Amino acid sequence: MMIRFAMDEVKHVVEGADKVNFSGYAQVLFQSSVGWDLAKYALLLVGAIILYGFLLFLTRQTIIVASRYIEFDIRNELYEHLQRLPMAYFATHKSGDIYVRVTEDINRVREYFGPAFMYMVNTFTRATIIIGMMFWVNAELTLWALIPLPLLSVMAYWLSGYINRMSNEIQQQYSNLAGRAQESFSSIRLIKAYVRELFEEKRFADEAEIYRKKKMILSAVEAMFFPMLNLLIGISVILVVWKGAENIQSGTATIGNIAEFIIYVAYLTWPVASLGYTLNMIQRSAASNKRIQEFLRETTDIADNEQTQALKSPIKGKIEFKNVSFTYPNTEVAALENLNFVIEPGEKIGIVGKTGSGKTSLVQLIPRLFEPTSGEILVDDIPYKRLPINELRKSIGFVPQENFLFSDTIKENIAFGVEQADFTEIELAAKKAQVLENILEFDKKFETILGERGITLSGGQKQRTSIARALIKKPCILVFDDSLSAVDTKTEDEILSYLKNELTEKTTLMISHRISTIQDCDRIFVMDNGSIVETGTHEELLTRKGVYFRIYSKQILEKELLTI
Repeated sequence: MMIRFAMDEVKHVVEGADKVNFSGYAQVLFQSSVGWDLAKYALLLVGAIILYGFLLFLTRQTIIVASRYIEFDIRNELYEHLQRLPMAYFATHKSGDIYVRVTEDINRVREYFGPAFMYMVNTFTRATIIIGMMFWVNAELTLWALIPLPLLSVMAYWLSGYINRMSNEIQQQYSNLAGRAQESFSSIRLIKAYVRELFEEKRFADEAEIYRKKKMILSAVEAMFFPMLNLLIGISVILVVWKGAENIQSGTATIGNIAEFIIYVAYLTWPVASLGYTLNMIQRSAASNKRIQEFLRETTDIADNEQTQALKSPIKGKIEFKNVSFTYPNTEVAALENLNFVIEPGEKIGIVGKTGSGKTSLVQLIPRLFEPTSGEILVDDIPYKRLPINELRKSIGFVPQENFLFSDTIKENIAFGVEQADFTEIELAAKKAQVLENILEFDKKFETILGERGITLSGGQKQRTSIARALIKKPCILVFDDSLSAVDTKTEDEILSYLKNELTEKTTLMISHRISTIQDCDRIFVMDNGSIVETGTHEELLTRKGVYFRIYSKQILEKELLTI
């Protein structure tokens, strides 16, 4: 409006001037009151621009910052939910897909609450105000200026649906790509050992090529929008000038009106342009939000509920299995079938059997990493589903078959299972696990930073560090899942001799393929095809000359052959 007033004022002055050269116009202009009006309009324009900039700053500071807080909350909620999901979920979902959901998908949802929301509000408020002003000034000219907008709306609607479908496909392919990369980095030793670098490169390149093609298709569709936008805005300007000239001739409009409407059309350019951009962003956010909601809908039965009872006394370590069977999720092969046994507090149980006999499945049920398919497990004569899950797991020192160490110091890896541990306790746990001497050989000793998954250490050192991590908890139940397989027999004997006193009052389950590791246990369970086929002491089982005797005889023969 200020531009219209200014131009119409100048036009009147110029038309009334005798001189037709520029200096003559300027002299007449600035010697009249029009000059002061123009200065006033200029100052108002500058003030309006400054106010606009300040309000835009406040808008961004409010909405964008709020979206960052929302992102922070969603990411924490997702990670917290992830920690509580059962092992069955991780057994059936790729880690790369999970990683993308807690990073890329969350970022796109944040864009909805931040930029998309801001642009959407800006689009509708600006368009409403501008179009309202246009109708107030000249309704006929407004209708001609807005002729291209319905076509633009139809195009934006079509594009948004297509972009939504493509965004879903692209996000899924990105998950595949991230999963492939993560799997390759985690198994880099194996890849190098088998000289499979080129093979892995090709597999990654194939996934990347699929991702590139999908992105290129989406980019081509998006690239169509802006040239079409410029074309339609250009048509609007032409219509304004053409129809405005006719109105000037009929006396229903002024030159200032044409300039005013051209500026209105220019101001409408961003709302119309951002409409497509915002719809695109909203569609992508919707696709990512759908993936996040699918993740949050995943539930777990392994959690405290209304039946959970507070512990009246510390767990002593009695374990009882009643008709327990277990089948891994999404499989039809039973890992355990109808197990029945009782382990008294402080009893040492050895578990032996061929690969796939169910040894690891059995001990994974005790800390409720998985739930039995049928049957009941009791701890201290209480169904363990009634025990607070955190208290149950705090009472168990678990050394898994696959030892995982974090990219942190050796000290922090050993102290991982406790809230606080002084250096003396850490050092003592390392000594009991027979890894202290190895640690002291490093330049930085306990402050040595381990590579990813503990790649700095040997297999035996990783196992002993994991044992130290379990011992420092001082649990009443200890589970060793073949955790001495990577150490030599001499080191194994030293660890077992140190552990003999440590395990005096602790319920211990020790899985091993070596008879030498478990032969001193109070009882030995011999497993085959998910069942316990023999039970007894080392001497009792040898006397029966059954499965245990055959395993023992085979290992003795192998040992003799190696010494020849």
